[in-house]
Amino acid sequence: MRSAAATALSSIPAADASDIYAISFYVYDEDDDPRRPTLTIGYNTESQVRRVTDPSSRYPDPTEARWNYAYWLQNELIVIADMILDPDGSIHRDQWITELPHAAHQHDHVTARFVEACIHLASDLHTAGVIERAIGRPAPVLIHELEHYEQIARQTEAANPPGLANEFTEWVRDQ
Repeated sequence: MRSAAATALSSIPAADASDIYAISFYVYDEDDDPRRPTLTIGYNTESQVRRVTDPSSRYPDPTEARWNYAYWLQNELIVIADMILDPDGSIHRDQWITELPHAAHQHDHVTARFVEACIHLASDLHTAGVIERAIGRPAPVLIHELEHYEQIARQTEAANPPGLANEFTEWVRDQ
C-alpha cells in the first residue's frame, strides 16, 4: 500500500498542489462486504470550497463545504484493494486477511484492522515527507467514511502529526 500511495501522491498535478488543504483516505467496503475493505486516496482544494459555497446563501456553510466529503472533488488518485481497479491489491488484501489472527476474521475486525493499516500508512507518509514533497507542505490526511463521527476524528488524529488535523476533528465533534 505504501508504494502505491506514494506513487499516487507524487502524481498530483503541480497546478493543484499549492491549492490542496487536505488529503482524503476514504475507506469503504467493496460491494458493502466487510471482508473487502478498500482505500481511495484523493484530495480537496481551496478552489473547490469556493466553487461549491454560494455567497448569497447559507448552504452549504463554508466549513461544511470544506470538510464534508460530499462537497469534495471526488477525485481518485488511486483506489487500493478494489477487485476491478486494483486486482493485485485485492489479492494482497485477501492474503493479508487470511494472515490475521482467527478472532480478527470477524467482519468488524477486518475493517478495523484495515483502518489501523491506513492510519499507519498516513503516519508513515508524513514521517517520510511524501506528502510534503507532493504538495509543498504538510496537510492533514483524513481517514474517513461518508459519515463523520467520533471514531473518524480519533483515527484522523492518530494518522497525523499533533495538531495538523485539528480544524477537521473540531468540525467532526461539533456535528
